[in-house]
Amino acid sequence: MKLPEVKRLVTELRLPAGDFALHGSGPLLAYGLVDEINDVDIVSRGAAWRHALTLAAAEQARLDDVVRPLPGVEIFNGWLGDDADELVDSSSLVAGLPCVTLDAVLAFKRRLARPKDEEHIRLIESYLRNHS
Repeated sequence: MKLPEVKRLVTELRLPAGDFALHGSGPLLAYGLVDEINDVDIVSRGAAWRHALTLAAAEQARLDDVVRPLPGVEIFNGWLGDDADELVDSSSLVAGLPCVTLDAVLAFKRRLARPKDEEHIRLIESYLRNHS
C-alpha cells in the first residue's frame, strides 16, 4: 500500500482522533522512509477501540486484542506490552496521519529482531541520526 491508500483506509475507519496512531511500518511510510507497506497497524485506546469493536469482532493477538475491519488493516488495543496511552499520547501527525514516534517503532523492531525488520531499523537509525 502506498501513502494515498493508507490515508484513504484510515479516513474510512472514522476512528476518533486522539485515541489512535499508526505503528509498525506505517510511520516509516508517513515519514517517507519507505514507499510502500504491506498492511496498516494501528494502536488504539478508549473511544477509538470502542469504535473499532463496532467495525469487526475482536480476536486475540499475541498479547493484545485485534480487530480486522478491512483487508490489510489491524487495530490493536495495546502493543505487545507497550503502554497504548503512552504511544498515542506521544504520537504526532506526519503526512496527515497520527503516528507513534520513530523511537517507539525502533524500540519495537529492535525488541522483536525479526529478519524483516533489519532494513527498517537501519532506515530509522539513519533518519534519526540526520534529523536530531
